[in-house]
Amino acid sequence: MITGYDSVVIARTPVGAGVRAMLDGVHTSWPDMLVAIGEAEAFLPWLQARRAIPAEAGELYVARDAAMEQEWDEVGYALMAGGEGPFAVLYQPSPQPTIAIQVNENPYEHRGFGFDPHAATLITTGLSLVTIVTPDEESPFSKNLRALLNRSIIEQLRH
Repeated sequence: MITGYDSVVIARTPVGAGVRAMLDGVHTSWPDMLVAIGEAEAFLPWLQARRAIPAEAGELYVARDAAMEQEWDEVGYALMAGGEGPFAVLYQPSPQPTIAIQVNENPYEHRGFGFDPHAATLITTGLSLVTIVTPDEESPFSKNLRALLNRSIIEQLRH
């Protein structure tokens, strides 16, 4: 079943360590967390799957426990009991050297001038595209996952 809300982050390559750190954070509240590395692969306990997280490109499917993993096939990326749901993180180096983007926030130092959104070109060589698929856009669970992903990637890239 195809459901869920996709959010894309663009970050310096490689992002695997940041994704692993994000999942370590989720694991603290989901001790029975299961992860499949690749869509066709079996779900494994996090501490076993953790060692195999790819640095450059990966598809990770994450469930709180075996019950959530089984229910996922029937209800897709939906919030389940307790306001949580399964999610996925997919990442790869950008396959294109540039992409057109829209700048919605002022990327420069604010100097009192107004700002209008405008088109720009992002040079993506050396960058990765990271997509996190969450149950929805607005739930606290989904917002927290996206924030944790951002923080984890930023922190790992600082080292």
